[in-house]
Amino acid sequence: MGRKSIKRIRKPLTKKAQAWLRELVTLLQNKELDKLTLDEMAELIGKSKSTIYSYFSTKEEIYQAAIQLILDDMLDLLSTEATSGENMEDVLQVMLIKISEGIEGISISFLEQLQVHFPEVWMLIEQFTDQLLQTIEMIYRQGMDQGDFKSYNLQLILALDKHFVMSIMTDASRFSSEGMTLQDLVNEYLSLRLNALRVK
Repeated sequence: MGRKSIKRIRKPLTKKAQAWLRELVTLLQNKELDKLTLDEMAELIGKSKSTIYSYFSTKEEIYQAAIQLILDDMLDLLSTEATSGENMEDVLQVMLIKISEGIEGISISFLEQLQVHFPEVWMLIEQFTDQLLQTIEMIYRQGMDQGDFKSYNLQLILALDKHFVMSIMTDASRFSSEGMTLQDLVNEYLSLRLNALRVK
């Protein structure tokens, strides 16, 4: 009779583990995520395999935990008092700046690879986007109601915003070849969005 497989209990992420996981994200930007091994990840961050295995059993788990950390960091940025105020143009502008800051260092290729090869990890980004769009919808609606923004069909604007995240932000072949970073791309889109909404 064969040996029963033992499901190893993984340690919860410590602050130190979160720190090297964030560092790993920056080191993964130009890697082929689907081909990278756990051994190679351990070497990238200068940790032993046993350290990696004490927290994770697969690279998918690493990507999932890393993306969740990045998204949690962005939620912290977006939940500060700086995103509140009476003038919705100011509120939206601050929020857009914070989104830009939150994705600093993330590449278009990295997002594209997550979307193509790791659908469960990409689902975290989709859920975050849906949550973010609910907040942005509230800002658009209030801004239109009080005259800070021009009036547009909200569902159309939100559909365009979601299309930007799901399709345009992950089109590495189009934008990376032009030398654009993800932050460049997002900043240009957000500038277009704000200019379109602004009451002249």
